[in-house]
Amino acid sequence: MAITFKEGDLVQIKTREVTAEDGKTSLYYAYFGGLQGKIQKMYTSGEAAIEVNPDSLPEEVARRHEEMRLAMQNKWLDGLSEEAKNRLTPQEKAFILRYNVLVSADDLTAPTAIAEPRRLTSEDLAAKEEAEFAKRTTGRN
Repeated sequence: MAITFKEGDLVQIKTREVTAEDGKTSLYYAYFGGLQGKIQKMYTSGEAAIEVNPDSLPEEVARRHEEMRLAMQNKWLDGLSEEAKNRLTPQEKAFILRYNVLVSADDLTAPTAIAEPRRLTSEDLAAKEEAEFAKRTTGRN
């Protein structure tokens, strides 16, 4: 019996071999296997939109995701006037970049274990420190 999921459920994408049909539908790629997240939308066509938990991303992908998030945040903040930036609260300055995938509902399962927050590596810490130093020396908030 297949598990029925609904919007808001925490799920994990099954790890399996990629088929020729997957190439046609673009609903499954090998790197989707093992990703965890929350169902944002269930479609009557049997597809599900999943907001992926960044902590379940492989380290290399998570690092790139964070780099893109920081670049987009900086671009957004650079487009604001100083007055507008000063009015923002720290919560409003936080920039969330969502990682969403569309998969077949047949490829979903209950999470085997909830993804633990990824520990920062020394490279991550060095990059964060360098970004903070650059932000302070250029005067960006």
